[in-house]
Amino acid sequence: MLHLVVLLTLAQDGGTPENPWVAGARTTLGIRYDFGGRVRGTEGIDCYGTMLAGAERATGCGWRSFTVKPTELVATIGAPLDSPNPVPSTDPHLERLQPGDVVMLVDFIENPAEPSIGTLDGKPVWVWHVGVFSGDGLWIVGDHFAGKAVETDLAAYLEEHAQTYAGLYVVRPSGKKPPVCRRHPPVVHR
Repeated sequence: MLHLVVLLTLAQDGGTPENPWVAGARTTLGIRYDFGGRVRGTEGIDCYGTMLAGAERATGCGWRSFTVKPTELVATIGAPLDSPNPVPSTDPHLERLQPGDVVMLVDFIENPAEPSIGTLDGKPVWVWHVGVFSGDGLWIVGDHFAGKAVETDLAAYLEEHAQTYAGLYVVRPSGKKPPVCRRHPPVVHR
């Protein structure tokens, strides 16, 4: 079994181990977008489901082990990237990102279901979209605009959707398991 896991996480470019968050998120590519989707039966995937596929691969814990609230998820999976965080979409500092970083897109529109994740230009912001940075300027996201899970240029995405997302908040996963590690079928089981 260990050999299978190692083979599945090797990149095609010479055998370099692929980041498990990226490898997990990539399993969702091409799956149709479905708000709240976790690919059970005929269901699709949403942005959080794509990120959870990465979390499962990285921790070995099922997706139900993680909270659905981004503000609570931060403490569970790792730590926010050093300041500034969040940063505006117009100046995203993408050079700071590493493969596997969880990228949360934020806006000033309040989400009454949870507290603000931070401030941008002195005003509170809330998380409205999430994905996994895969390297070389790309991110993997279950995308409502594309209608499916995609791996796309993050800077171009931020520019194209600047009227929707004011900035981004980045979390660098630590690799630790969540407090309760549940075992159940994974997000993607095709």
